[in-house]
Amino acid sequence: MIESKKINIEAFKIWLNVEGLLSEDMVTLRENYNLSKELLEYVADIDEPTNYDYDKETQSQLFVYHIPYRSQQGFLTVPVVILLIANQIITFNHSNDEAVKKIFTAEILNKDTSNIETSILEILKKLSDLYLLPMHEIRHQRKELNDLLSTRADNKNLIALANLRKSLIYFSSATRNNQQLLEGLSKKHFGLNFLEDQIESVVDAKIETHQVEQLVETESEIVTQLINTFDTILSNNLNDIMKILTIWSVVLAIPTIITGFYGMNVKLPFERNSLAWIIVIGLTIAIIYWVIRALRHHRII
Repeated sequence: MIESKKINIEAFKIWLNVEGLLSEDMVTLRENYNLSKELLEYVADIDEPTNYDYDKETQSQLFVYHIPYRSQQGFLTVPVVILLIANQIITFNHSNDEAVKKIFTAEILNKDTSNIETSILEILKKLSDLYLLPMHEIRHQRKELNDLLSTRADNKNLIALANLRKSLIYFSSATRNNQQLLEGLSKKHFGLNFLEDQIESVVDAKIETHQVEQLVETESEIVTQLINTFDTILSNNLNDIMKILTIWSVVLAIPTIITGFYGMNVKLPFERNSLAWIIVIGLTIAIIYWVIRALRHHRII
């Protein structure tokens, strides 16, 4: 039976943020499994990218695999760490996600197997499946925002669309790196003695991860194109508004110029005529009409 231990990463966050404070879990790990402080800092780093590492001195193998994580601004990715030392599997769950706990429980605690490599490959495959539900939610949000933006492109909806693109950028990078990790496993120490069924498990995991990667890329392209489209629409609307304001400025400047002349203390035509104001108004209207015709002739309006 494989001995397993699941550790809540919240303890490591406290230890990393508060100098000198060690949690009981950290002390237990260091004492029971002879783990160095540097290694625990390494596996507890929430910004650690996807990778595989083999330490010849301790005969330990480290897997860092990124999974989706929900935040207030959208989805991000956080690492799940699997540390393999001899026949011991120690897992670190940064997100404290129940779905991750179920995967670890099903594949480590509740499965009687002596094949650790197969268990780890199955875990990596199921961790890749965790992207499917967030991607379904992102697709649903994108469709709703598309409908809303088609009627009114306000800032709130545009910000929501930008958050979707940010989430997809995180997903795209994570799934691509996860895929690269699986592609190289067969050539690493972990895959030197793979059996036929383990090779099939690697292929299945790569296929699953590749499908998720393609799904993320497709949705990312759609969201990016949608943002570009509405950026163009907003730019055109702004140009139309500026054009209208400019035309009104030109039109309203005409009566201001004409009446300004009659406010000057100089001799002007029609100044002693009782119908001068009617003549001035008629002249103003005629010039405005001529300006509008000229703008239409040049297709400015």
